[in-house]
Amino acid sequence: MLRCCNYCEYRCGVDRQAGQHAPCGLDNETWTFKRHVSFSEELALLPSYMVYLSGCNFRCRFCVQGPTCFAPKAGEQVEAHTFADEFNRMVDRGAKTINLLGGEPSLHLHTILEIAAASPRALPLVLNTNMYMTPEVLALLDGVVALYLADFKFGNDKCAESIAGVSRYLEVVTRNLLIAAAQTDVLIRHLFMPGHFDCCLKPVAEWVSSNLPNVAFNLMTSYVPAWRTVAETGSLGRSATEDEVGRAREFVAQLGLRQAE
Repeated sequence: MLRCCNYCEYRCGVDRQAGQHAPCGLDNETWTFKRHVSFSEELALLPSYMVYLSGCNFRCRFCVQGPTCFAPKAGEQVEAHTFADEFNRMVDRGAKTINLLGGEPSLHLHTILEIAAASPRALPLVLNTNMYMTPEVLALLDGVVALYLADFKFGNDKCAESIAGVSRYLEVVTRNLLIAAAQTDVLIRHLFMPGHFDCCLKPVAEWVSSNLPNVAFNLMTSYVPAWRTVAETGSLGRSATEDEVGRAREFVAQLGLRQAE
C-alpha cells in the first residue's frame, strides 16, 4: 500500500516507500510534533496520552493545530520499538488510552501497525480521525485499534469542499463509520460551527440517530476561530451565540442520542 498509496480516499497511488511525497506531503516516515497527557477528553478516555502525528489530507480552515500539523516532518521522527516502549510506560503510569491524532493518524497506518507489533501487550489505541481512510485501512486496523474517535465534521459535501477542501465527504465518512462500528467501539464527535446548524449539525445528528443510535455522540460547542478563520468576517470568524448553542443542544437531546460525557 505504501508503494501505491491508497491509505485515504484520494487514492493518489504515490510510491511513498520510495520516498515520494503524496499530495498530503507524506512519504514513508512518521513524525510527531507534540505529545502530552490530557485530562480534557471524554471521561471514558481519561487520562489519555495524546500523540500528534504530522501531516493531514484535510485543510480545515478552522484547524486549531494548523499550520503545524500539515508539515509532514514536524517534531520528532517516530521509531516503532521506541514508541511502543514509551506507550507502555505511559499505560503503566496510569494512561487509560493512547490517543493518536494529528494531522490525520490513519495516514500513518504502517507505523501504527509496527508499534502495535513491537508492543509485548495490546495497547489501548484510540484513532482520533477524520474517517476519510479506505476500507483497506480499516481492515488492517481491525483488532489493533480499541476505539475510533470519529470527527464527523460536515453534513454535506458542499461544506466539506469549501471548508476542508475534500470531495465525496459524506459517502466516504458514513461508509467508514458503519464499517468501524462493526469492528470495535466508536465515539462520534461533532464540532458545532456557528451558522452551520441546518447544513451540518442537523444532517450529522439525524444520520447518527438513524444509523448508529447506540454509538456515543459528543456535541462540541466550544468552537473558536483558528488558523485561517481568525481573519474571516463570515460565521466561521466568530464563536457560536448562546442561542445557537442552546438550539443545537436541544436538537441533539430531542433525537435521543447517547451523549458522551
